[in-house]
Amino acid sequence: MISVKRIQAVVMKDYRDLLKNAYMLSTAVVPLFFAFILSQGEEVQTAAVFMPITITMVIVGSFIQAAVIAEEKEKNTLRGLLLSPLNTAEIFIGKSVISAVASIIMIVAVILIGNITLPDQMLLTVAAMLISLTIFISIGTILGLVSRTVMETSVIGIPVLFIFGMGDIFKTMIEAEWLLDMMGYLPDQQFAQLLLQLRNGEAVGDHFLVLSIWAAVCVVVTVYIFKKRRFD
Repeated sequence: MISVKRIQAVVMKDYRDLLKNAYMLSTAVVPLFFAFILSQGEEVQTAAVFMPITITMVIVGSFIQAAVIAEEKEKNTLRGLLLSPLNTAEIFIGKSVISAVASIIMIVAVILIGNITLPDQMLLTVAAMLISLTIFISIGTILGLVSRTVMETSVIGIPVLFIFGMGDIFKTMIEAEWLLDMMGYLPDQQFAQLLLQLRNGEAVGDHFLVLSIWAAVCVVVTVYIFKKRRFD
């Protein structure tokens, strides 16, 4: 049974810690600079137009989440949290709320600053964003669990930013068709293609399926690592 009060206690603790952490606060505003810079160029008609949103999910969703978890490890409070009466679902939800809320706020800001035109089908657009957020927050949790310090999450997280956030930039440098095909199945590429096809009035069922599989796998891996840490 999930307790809202226990989840709220975890959220309030993370909120107070976030306000005191200049590193995480400064990291959270980085996507705004990307959105502003990209908005100064010519209007893009490809899926790359949505890259500021995916970068926001990676930087705020993954990096902030990783830093939150890693900070618990640095303070030696994570083990106590894992051994507390909180169950796995309460810990995962409680530790993800701040990252999710911060991501949503920054996504809205990035859309406004970058003048990004979203599809008219807002329900499907929001669903795609929530599924993608689940993926990136889960990845951030995994990064935080395998990192020893907050600063180490930045080092480990750089490849995540390049692979999951800037795929459209690197695609222009790659000639191997098989590698481009593989990159097309990455969550950021699927998310951007989904929004583009929605905007063009095309079917998006396959993209939703791939994103849902990514989300399910990421959550399962996160829960496995959580439980492993509980009994280590």
